[in-house]
Amino acid sequence: MVQIKIKAINTSYVVECDFDDKEEFFMELEKRLSTCSKSDRGYFKAFFYFRQNLLEKDILKVLSIAEHANIIVLGINEERKEKNLLIVEEALHNGEVYTFDREILLLGSVGMQTYITSSESIYCIGQVSGKIDLLHEDCRVYASSFFQANIRICDSPYQNVTNFSTSYAYYKEARVELKNSKEEKRWDVQLQ
Repeated sequence: MVQIKIKAINTSYVVECDFDDKEEFFMELEKRLSTCSKSDRGYFKAFFYFRQNLLEKDILKVLSIAEHANIIVLGINEERKEKNLLIVEEALHNGEVYTFDREILLLGSVGMQTYITSSESIYCIGQVSGKIDLLHEDCRVYASSFFQANIRICDSPYQNVTNFSTSYAYYKEARVELKNSKEEKRWDVQLQ
């Protein structure tokens, strides 16, 4: 689904955008803006309003499309959704399948045979050992420790992760990367 509404207000335009497929959206935006530019014969001013939160590379692509269509961008506004954190105060059990559509804080561990699908980030105060499938590239998994956890983010393959310090898994170039949340200091350096 791609919805692009272009409204003329005084001497400028407001471009409202809502979409599910980014590539289809960018093609449609380019087509619509070039049509408006041809009919206006030159540069015109536009303000962009997005219902989704865009990544930095997506905003740069919108700016590039606007530049090619001879549009002066007055601003870009994103609709900010208020985050509702779901708190689960128990361990997620083996053999269970869980699906979440908002950020979740787990106050327990994730068992070896647990399967979690989520469209938002997961924060776990405990050990993560199950299969986690995050649907979007800006999602992350934070945990006190990972032990043979199989994690997939966006279009990356499953990655087996083991790390015994507080860390998080994130998406980078079609791969799952792991980073420690806080670097450990050696005792001899810390005491000096």
